[in-house]
Amino acid sequence: MSSRSPSSTDLAGLLLASFSLDGVGVPLPLERLLDDLAGLVFFIKDREGRYRWVNRTLVDRCGLADKSPLLGKRPSDLFPETLAPFYERQDERVIRLAKPLVDQLELHLYPGRRRGWCLTSKYPVVAPGSSKVVGLLGVSRDVETSARGAKNRGFPELARALQLIQQRIAEPPTLAELAEASGLSQSQFAQWTERLFHLTPKQLVMKARIDEALHLLAAGDQPLSEIALATGFCDQSAFTRHFHRLTGLPPGAFRHQAKGK
Repeated sequence: MSSRSPSSTDLAGLLLASFSLDGVGVPLPLERLLDDLAGLVFFIKDREGRYRWVNRTLVDRCGLADKSPLLGKRPSDLFPETLAPFYERQDERVIRLAKPLVDQLELHLYPGRRRGWCLTSKYPVVAPGSSKVVGLLGVSRDVETSARGAKNRGFPELARALQLIQQRIAEPPTLAELAEASGLSQSQFAQWTERLFHLTPKQLVMKARIDEALHLLAAGDQPLSEIALATGFCDQSAFTRHFHRLTGLPPGAFRHQAKGK
């Protein structure tokens, strides 16, 4: 018997077999389970991208008291205009192409301007007995990748690699360098980062670079071209493209929002 932890794909497959958009949404025992899962957002949307069911974690992240204000709403009805189009484009792509979006690393903004990284997966829901996509199912899992967190979990090897990433933001280390710092082979290092953080080594490095960019954008008025070089991007265009893809915001819009303008 395998001891492998269930992945987002496993979870989605289990959930897709458990509900129908034509019914209540989620069976009561499963609803209670999903409401109790800390650090995991779960939602169901219809073909128009409106929330049909959400778990308690998403309600809390939106700063609401209960689920009802979310139901029947699209992201553009609930989230800032800098973020909502990003979420809605994802939904439209999943529904139009009938293909899942799996483990997308992205930044979420929570009440009180707190930032947090998540791995988000979205899966098309197909009507029984047909090929018509009637909605989507989404799972978003919090990501914590601090060196202290890795060390506390008993992985000092990975903690050393994370420290190297922080020291080399402007010149990101390669997989070979990270594996050498941790004393592991490249395949072992990749396996452990995915097991502990649910991130590939490439995602891990990119997250650290964007984290630094977020700090620089919020803390001062350094030109975007300088921030691009300071975080290991070849030019401002590449920086803007990657930043927008992961955060849903262009760098200038994030700076504007971070300064409360």
